[in-house]
Amino acid sequence: MVMLLTQHIKVHWNKKFRGAPYTTVRNEMPKAYDLPKGFFDYNPVGYPAHYVYLYQTETGITEKINRKDTMTKYENVRIGAIEMIRQGDCYELRYRYDFHRAAPERHKYDLKTSMYVELNEFALALEPNEYGRITYNGRYSSDNWYYNLDIINVINLSEEKTSLDIFKSKEPTKFYNQIAFLR
Repeated sequence: MVMLLTQHIKVHWNKKFRGAPYTTVRNEMPKAYDLPKGFFDYNPVGYPAHYVYLYQTETGITEKINRKDTMTKYENVRIGAIEMIRQGDCYELRYRYDFHRAAPERHKYDLKTSMYVELNEFALALEPNEYGRITYNGRYSSDNWYYNLDIINVINLSEEKTSLDIFKSKEPTKFYNQIAFLR
């Protein structure tokens, strides 16, 4: 049985906290967290997911959300800008920019149409029991600028249950970064 296990870590900050020493705090923060107690005590209809949302201020990084959830079990699953496409026992992960995602816009030049198209590129593939990490960032505008860093940890598990420290107990073997310069 294949089980896709994901952890989405999102850090938000505003324009005041863009530079040093705040970038140092973000760079040194954990890239993986323990799963919440009781995470495997229920039988989800879909894939189990762990969401950790953080906010950075002058006093450091504060946890706003730490919850378990379930992603609907389709052949293609989306979390943030990442699409996970099931191919038998494996998953192909793609970074898919769209205009609902953060600035700067991410495009590539399509030779067939001679136009720039939204970026939709291969990030990594996960065989059973492989662990990958995808990192991307963005900038948003409303009344005030705010920024985010997204870290998505994904394990393609072949067993049903595992330990709560699965993301912290080992390092990923595959990485993908879509980090842009944020003004």
